[in-house]
Formats: sequence, structure tokens, C-alpha cells
Amino acid sequence: MDRALRLLELAQQEPVLTLARAAGELGVGTSVAHRLLATLEARGFMRRSLDGPGYRLGPAMTGFRPAHAETDFTRFIQDDLLELQTATGETVEFAVLEGQAVRYIFGIASQHHMRIEARAGTILPAHTSACGRALLATLTTEQLHRIYPKELLPHAAKTLTPSRAALERELENVRQRGYARNIEETEPGIAALAQTLPTPQGYPSIAITLSGPQPRLRFTLENPHTPSETALAQALHQATQRMRVKLTAKLQQ
Repeated sequence: MDRALRLLELAQQEPVLTLARAAGELGVGTSVAHRLLATLEARGFMRRSLDGPGYRLGPAMTGFRPAHAETDFTRFIQDDLLELQTATGETVEFAVLEGQAVRYIFGIASQHHMRIEARAGTILPAHTSACGRALLATLTTEQLHRIYPKELLPHAAKTLTPSRAALERELENVRQRGYARNIEETEPGIAALAQTLPTPQGYPSIAITLSGPQPRLRFTLENPHTPSETALAQALHQATQRMRVKLTAKLQQ
């Protein structure tokens, strides 16, 4: 326990805690340090860094792991996700925010031959993904700056939001549109829309996302009002509103 606490104290002082640094601080071998870090990661106190080898403080330490964080939302909204997938024909998933990352929890893949597979368990940078931007848009400026203390953000060469200022501008667009979008920023050939699903107080917010091949969706950076995007955004909004009513009723029982 003492060694784990020492690692948490060290992680609060250093942006990225490497395995070698952890082992040196504790005076143990790297295998022992790795086991300690893995245990802390499993409990949400640490997480793998997205911008290089090492670990950062996890959601349990940064204030984004509220009560009921382990709630199994899948069993509450699975039928609604299937209905949305059937209505749109595209892959439907939901994800949660974990610091600078989003973790996909559950998804239903499109039935098209050319499709995006469901990515349950996958972790992506929050500021580049549609679901991540949707969730980040619900935060205050103070909370956002706590997650991104530096102006330059990871994966700057691959995204329209390479800096915190650019991200803040995009998050304002998300709030005005009512949903977030991503066109080939997380992976070439993939486009996505996402909207948050508000949950009762004390439960973590989740984001519902629709994704598909960009050659079929044909989203454009300049115009978020193409027929394809307009139709998918409307279907996503309607489904999210239905899920919100059902989820609130079930969680407050």
C-alpha cells in the first residue's frame, strides 16, 4: 500500500510517469513496478498515457469517476441502440470519458459489407473523436483545463484540434450544433457523429455515436448540413432523447 501511494504522489508531480522512473523511485525491479502500476490502472487511479510510454493519473484521481461509475448501462439501452442501428444502417456505440481518453463500452456493428466494426474496450484520444468531443463539451472550462493542462495536445498532426484553444472553439461548435463530429481524424476513411446521453446526478455521462465509412457518409468539413449528416444527426437526437427518458426512469427506481 505504501509503495502504491508513493507512485500516486509521484504521478501528481510529473506529467508522465515512466516504468523506469517508478522502479527507480521505489528501488524495485521494473516487473514489480509494472504490477503496481497495472493494479492502480485497473482501479482507475492510473491510466496509460496516450502520447507516449508511461502512465498518468487516472479518472479516480482527477475527479471524473463519480459514484456508480461501474453501472452497466448496456442492459438499460441495448434495445434502443439496436433500434438506432436498424434505423440508420450504421454502427452504433456508446462510450465514457476517462481523462484524456474515451473508452468504448458496447456497440452494434452495421450490416453493410463496408462497415465500421464495434470497438468495445477500445480507447481513443478524447479530443479527436466524436464521442470524446461530445463528452468534453459538457465540462466547465476549469474541468477541461484540468484534463489538458498544456496548450499543445497529443496527436496534433492528425486532428483539427491540435491545441487546447482549437479544442475549446470546436467544443463551442458542438454545444451550438447539439452533437459532435469527426471526419477521418481518428482513422482514415471513418466519419462519426456523437451526442451525450445525460444521466441522473451521480452517474457518469455517456456518449452515443454513429460511425461509418466516409465514402458512404460523405460528410464535409465546410458544411455540416449535407443530407446524410442531417438525417443521421436527427436520428441520433431522437434516439438519445428516448434513451434519456428510459434511462432516467430505470436508474431512479
